[in-house]
Amino acid sequence: MSEDVIRLVTIGRIFRRRWRLLAVAAVLGALVGYGASLLFPPTYTTSTSVLLAGQWEERELLTQAEIASSSAVVDRAAVALEWDGVGAGDLGDQVSAKAADGNIIKISGTAETPGRAQRLSDQVAQEFVTFAARIAGDGTNADDEEGPEALRERVATTNRRISDLADSADPGRTVEGVQARTELEKLRTALQQAMKKLDDADPATNKANMVVMGPAARPSGEAPPTRTQLTVAGAVLFFLLAVIGHLATARSNRGLRTEAEITAALGSTLIGT
Repeated sequence: MSEDVIRLVTIGRIFRRRWRLLAVAAVLGALVGYGASLLFPPTYTTSTSVLLAGQWEERELLTQAEIASSSAVVDRAAVALEWDGVGAGDLGDQVSAKAADGNIIKISGTAETPGRAQRLSDQVAQEFVTFAARIAGDGTNADDEEGPEALRERVATTNRRISDLADSADPGRTVEGVQARTELEKLRTALQQAMKKLDDADPATNKANMVVMGPAARPSGEAPPTRTQLTVAGAVLFFLLAVIGHLATARSNRGLRTEAEITAALGSTLIGT
């Protein structure tokens, strides 16, 4: 290889002398890119946002995103869509989910047409909300599911008994009556605070409270790489390969170029330049 530094003038000389060959290479690359696009049918992608109410940590949001794109959710969406030739396990590569700011899970669906992509994204979002609600409700058995309601009924009954006892107590006539009414009111306040904490900790009203923020937008363009992108990429790639090939040929040319090389090869003395 020659040690000459490749200058911009060398590249310019290649463009001037070999522009036809470079143009042919670009056209050939465009045809190759266009042919490659025919092997990959166009696809369309759209997203549906699901809002998770309540307080969520980052790791919990990541877990919910994994659940949204899991086979447990996607397979149910495939069954609900009832597309010909598409069953459970066929849509795993066409669905993705990620956690966004504001306790939002963005579910993306990719399909061959804009309508199918929109339906896929919306259906997966609905199945995700249903599945998450069922998970929150399945954390306890049947007896436990009835526990909070039964507890609320017992609290209401206790409040009525407290009111009856407070009315039957001697109002303000004796010290014992005043103390009894005070203790009953404290008990009523404690029961109300306990019920408030129970409502705040109820997973059915906190963690499972998810809302689909409207239907997915109908995609207006193809998902990358599009046919145009592949065609342009092929043209640029072949053009650069042709230029690099000419530069490599020029650097590897062992012809005599400088005065010193010529005089050394002739064994003569340089008279002038």
